[in-house]
Amino acid sequence: MIFQKSNEKKATEAYNLALEAKYDGNWDESLKQNQRADALRPGDEATLWNLGIAATALSCWDEARRAWRTLGIDVNDGPGEVLMKEMRACVRANPNGAADVVWGTRIDPARIRVENVPLPESNRRYGDILINDGAQEGTRVSGGHEYPVFDELGIWKQSAHSTFEVDLTMPNETAMENLKNMCRENGMWVEDWGAVRMLCEACSRGNPGEHVCTDEPTGQSRYGFAANSETSLRGVLQRWAKVGDGAEIGNVTLAVGGLMSN
Repeated sequence: MIFQKSNEKKATEAYNLALEAKYDGNWDESLKQNQRADALRPGDEATLWNLGIAATALSCWDEARRAWRTLGIDVNDGPGEVLMKEMRACVRANPNGAADVVWGTRIDPARIRVENVPLPESNRRYGDILINDGAQEGTRVSGGHEYPVFDELGIWKQSAHSTFEVDLTMPNETAMENLKNMCRENGMWVEDWGAVRMLCEACSRGNPGEHVCTDEPTGQSRYGFAANSETSLRGVLQRWAKVGDGAEIGNVTLAVGGLMSN
């Protein structure tokens, strides 16, 4: 009994050290302490989740796969990168800074590929693959379906796409749809940042209770683009403006650089 209590105490100490290391982004230490906690207290769900996250951050695929399968999560066979059936979700990019909740695709339990053009203040990009925490922190609704929101823990792989902010005169919805189609055909993406809702912290987390809500539109006419280069983006914009009656292009500004711009 004394031995069991001693192991339980040591496991809790290791778990807490691993948790601290996770939020510091110290993945080597987090993995080491989670492995220690798992050896002392096998099968603990919280430990296995954090072990899987740390192993994923370090691309230690065999260890990540072991954690997920022990938790009963269906992932692919090894060796190599862990993947699961892709599913839609949201991630709160840069949650400790200028946070932005964006849509993405979960490619495994601890990684989400960003599929919006995040606001530049978040310093994240379309196509970034982010490490996500395991706990759900709010929800978003699309097409009548509710999807979970997870907090980002760091960038696993930076996107080749840069983020550009462009001043546009958008004459109508048809012009916007034409621009979206042209971007998709050329491996780019566009977002109307002026339509983004700025939620208060309580609403963003999904369980506000009674509070004074500061939910409000940005009120700004801003368009964000994901593209590999300014040259390719300008080419698409010029072709779009030629066929769009009343469409005009203003300033094009690099907001967040991708791998191709470094």
